[in-house]
Amino acid sequence: MLLGNRPRITNLWSKVVDGESGEWLSRMVVESTRPYEYTLKEVSGGVLLECSGAEVNMPEGKLEVNDGLLRDINVEQTGHDTVRVQMSLEHPAVFNHAVYQDFPAKLVVSLDRSFITGLLSGKRIVVDAGHGGKDFGGRGPVSLLEKNVVMPIASNLEKILKRTGAEVTLTRSDDVDISGEERAALALNVNADAYISIHTNASADSSVEGAATLFSPHDNNSEKLALYIQEEIIKKLKVRDRGTAAQPGLAGIDKGILAVEVEVVTITNIVEEVFLRGLTIQERAAEGIVNGLIKYFALTG
Repeated sequence: MLLGNRPRITNLWSKVVDGESGEWLSRMVVESTRPYEYTLKEVSGGVLLECSGAEVNMPEGKLEVNDGLLRDINVEQTGHDTVRVQMSLEHPAVFNHAVYQDFPAKLVVSLDRSFITGLLSGKRIVVDAGHGGKDFGGRGPVSLLEKNVVMPIASNLEKILKRTGAEVTLTRSDDVDISGEERAALALNVNADAYISIHTNASADSSVEGAATLFSPHDNNSEKLALYIQEEIIKKLKVRDRGTAAQPGLAGIDKGILAVEVEVVTITNIVEEVFLRGLTIQERAAEGIVNGLIKYFALTG
């Protein structure tokens, strides 16, 4: 029961932003009717905000974020007038905060993402938008073409990777014909650290749905990367997990280059074709792929 006179926490959200001094930040914002007493401290696995003299006037529980640094935020009323906000982190991060007292009052916590740029800066990554030109790829029930929908995902992936400091090469930036041999040769010529090919699944059975990540056969490191990307794609897209498998078509990309093919969803499923037409999947698929790369390089060095 709300007691009326106490500050009420009414909203909580997060986003990734560029700071005023050029920093790259994960930012959490807690909105309330008025400011309140609080403590903010680093704890094992994250950052803890404890609010005194406040009450929660929003749904309690866990908010999934999965932005590569900030995994989730959990808010709960822990006492008569105490609130706990726990930020769980994937990686270490320096943080600072600010308070704004206008209505709604805001407490803003900014987490530095430099750990991520340290992992990916200088990495040479080839991003391949599958198909193109006369090769349409899969076709949805309402005629959405795979070659068209993978292009904006590739563009979003390029943008995020460049922000991490990675050196990104696109196999195509337009609707052109390009052979599998040419794609592989490009990865070899730039001495890529990773080759990420973006596709959708297609099936004669329209009930088949979900995402999968395929990997270069006989390459344990590519298989590991595929597992991490698949895990993060599922977190982001909330679709059926079709798992990982070897892709013989990636065998031509060798010399120690990580090579995976991400089937973001199944274009021949009517529900997922509609999903593919939206901007949300184009952004979240790219974010999931980047999160998988972050996890791989964080765990393998």
